Parts: sequence; C-alpha cells; structure tokens
Amino acid sequence: MNAHSVTFAERLKNLREKNGMSKTRLASEIGVSTTCVWNWEEGNTEPREHNLTELAKVLGVSPTMLTADESTPVSAPLPTNQDLPTVIAEAKQTIAKLAGISPSQVKISLDY
Repeated sequence: MNAHSVTFAERLKNLREKNGMSKTRLASEIGVSTTCVWNWEEGNTEPREHNLTELAKVLGVSPTMLTADESTPVSAPLPTNQDLPTVIAEAKQTIAKLAGISPSQVKISLDY
C-alpha cells in the first residue's frame, strides 16, 4: 500500500487516462463541462450522485471503486453468532452500499 490513500481525484484521473479519454471526452459522455471534470481531478469538488453513477458507467467501474478509501476493507469477517435472516439482511445492505443501489434492489439466492 502507498504511504497515502489514493484520493477520489487521483483515482478518477488514473481511470480516465487508463481508458484513453481526454477530460473533454469524459465530460461529453457524462453530460458535464470539461471544467467540472478538471475540478474533480484537482480535488476542488466531487461529483453529485447522479454524475458519480455516470462516471462509473463510462469508466467501467462501480461507484464504490471511485469513492472508496483503499484502506477500508471491502469484506468483513463472517459472523458466527447470528441467524441466517440477519446475515442475509446485513449482506444486502453491504452489497447495496458497494454497488451504489438501494438494498431493495439486491436479491440473494441460496442453493443448498
């Protein structure tokens, strides 16, 4: 891990460049100004939720990947003292948060 956490601005710029996109092209694809993208990459501002969702789509990542602090673990240890419905409900919350969607949109299927 780096000496510092990667910021949203750094992550956005790296992903944009990795995808071979100019600031102008990225701005055009998500419907904002080039200045808006420049401000995000400079760390002056951060996108609103709907722009974050569009950024993620265009860059081929989840909204969480753009905003997550790399020092935050994505997975947690499995609980050992909870019943199955509680574990499933918590899993739905976690999945929804990571995917940037509502927990009601998460469907979990179990095959025994």
